[in-house]
Amino acid sequence: MTSPKLSADTPRGRMYRLEPDGPLMYPSITTVAGARAKDHLQGWYATMASKRALEMYSWLHRNPERAPAEIARVTRDTWGTQKRIAAAAPEYTRTASDFGTLVHAACELWAQQGQRPGSADIEGLIVMMRSEQGCFADQRDLSSLLARAAQRLDGYGEFLEAYQPEFLEVEQTVVNHTVGYAGTTDAILKIGNTVLSADIKTSKKVRGDYALQGVAVTRAEQLLDDDGSVREMPELTGAFVVHLPEGGGFRAVPLRTGDAEFEVFCSLRRAWSFEPDESALPPARDPKDLVVSLLKAKGGLDALG
Repeated sequence: MTSPKLSADTPRGRMYRLEPDGPLMYPSITTVAGARAKDHLQGWYATMASKRALEMYSWLHRNPERAPAEIARVTRDTWGTQKRIAAAAPEYTRTASDFGTLVHAACELWAQQGQRPGSADIEGLIVMMRSEQGCFADQRDLSSLLARAAQRLDGYGEFLEAYQPEFLEVEQTVVNHTVGYAGTTDAILKIGNTVLSADIKTSKKVRGDYALQGVAVTRAEQLLDDDGSVREMPELTGAFVVHLPEGGGFRAVPLRTGDAEFEVFCSLRRAWSFEPDESALPPARDPKDLVVSLLKAKGGLDALG
């Protein structure tokens, strides 16, 4: 399973270096695109938390003989219980992300080897992810996980059969120095005579904001290899998503990658560079110091004349 060797997680999101052991220079495409406000998720977070709270209450109802001890425990550790309830949505997201990573890795293996990976290959990926990243730690039913992965691979096979893509690059990092970002696309491929960027998604639906990731890839300036060497970026006609839904099958979903989408992405990149902690200045000693500090901050100290 490939992971971008020039990237690393930081408190500000995933970032890329331009050469092995070099400094982290650019935020990842997903980090920049993820800076977009997601107010719609607040309701979902609340729903997931309330669902977990109701599940805990239901457990007490099913086990009345253990209820007094459990209630006493919760009363003693209210903060721990709050954290457990609040963690419902992040835990669900992490589990879904781990499964998506598994499917990505299996599809990558398929593209590299030219044939569908078998159950033993998938098991090997699961073992690797569990040991290296702690994924699937609570997964007890391996056969169920393998069956879910196999269903997504069935859909991927249908895509390969229907579209007959020629893979030019697999899990390839791209970079844009002008705007200042880097990222990794699942594949750069040719369908007929058209060169496209393709990303595999196992989410419930294809969200419109995936276009921000797609346009960033199509506007990249260079291909960046793991050893730090760069290659010419092919001219991409556009980007699309290979959607492998839970019910099976596939959908090839084109993404808008025009100037409007790229301007939004560039705005998010500028917003990512903003350091809010530096905008609160030291307290003023007196009214004059307050005015001087404000003018200095605006670069207009000469206005005091």
